[in-house]
Amino acid sequence: MTYNLQNRRYIGNKFKLLSFIDSVIETEGVEFSIFADLFAGTGVVSEHFLSLGKKVIVNDNLYSNFVFYQAWLSNGDFDQTRLNKLIHYYNTATDFIIDNYFSDNFSNTYYSYIDAKKIGSIREHLESIRPTLTHREYYIILASLLYTADKIANTVGHFEAFLGRQPIIKGVELQMLNLQKYKYAPDIYQKDANVLAKDINADFVYLDPPYNARQYINFYHLLENLAEWKKPSVIGKTLKMPRKEKMSQYSTASAKEALFELIKSLKTKYILLSYNNTYVANSGASINKITEQDIVYILKTMGNVKKFDTNYRFFNSGKTNFDNHKEILYFCKLK
Repeated sequence: MTYNLQNRRYIGNKFKLLSFIDSVIETEGVEFSIFADLFAGTGVVSEHFLSLGKKVIVNDNLYSNFVFYQAWLSNGDFDQTRLNKLIHYYNTATDFIIDNYFSDNFSNTYYSYIDAKKIGSIREHLESIRPTLTHREYYIILASLLYTADKIANTVGHFEAFLGRQPIIKGVELQMLNLQKYKYAPDIYQKDANVLAKDINADFVYLDPPYNARQYINFYHLLENLAEWKKPSVIGKTLKMPRKEKMSQYSTASAKEALFELIKSLKTKYILLSYNNTYVANSGASINKITEQDIVYILKTMGNVKKFDTNYRFFNSGKTNFDNHKEILYFCKLK
């Protein structure tokens, strides 16, 4: 068994929209060599264009996503035999399993005590042997652990909260990643998109920023905590770590201004911007901070704009009726 890149429970995962993105590019006759993905999330869009032989710039502000890009997309060296042995050791051995930061903080909430103790023990052991691994080997094992922790968590698919029922023992079993080879190694960043935009050049830029008040760090704080392994104190019923510096301005009242600044900073020929029409949502947290009218106005200051849409099933917190929900792509050819 192996993990594939798209095997994540991630809000806004664009895997099922890749053909839609391709159709817009084909319709508009876009030719490009350098592709930039500034809010890359799972990385599936960047991986798609890497597989097509494009040079890619991939970025996200979360370290856990940076880990995934290093594991899945980079061209660093790794020894498959060594990784297989290490994964086998983690899946079968017990001599390294002890109480730890993760079991102390997340047992009987997001995980059973047994699963939390093993997750934390693997993470602690991996950090202790990091000097013996190549750069990419470390990230491959860490990515596998994060995928596993996500897969077995006592949640509905994100870590905004855990389920009210007592978590059961599901078993922690790492799997190897289904890695591919690409013509070019991507440039991988973990930066604020507005800061990075001033420092890069690309023929084609894809933008998929958050639009509502739901901060991604709140959804994935536990994976971020596990990835960074700084062992901070966690607070509140949902056991979140301090995370103010990881909050996105695109989920605040200043989202419109942030997008305008970003668009003006881009050095590119084409922009493709993803948008979903949740601004009529019943849940206050789901109400979009940027309207379609705002997006069209901002893009038109840079060039000609076309709109494409397709039906799409989106994340539902339970308070919103997403009938007739559409995923929209705005294509802008710069002046």
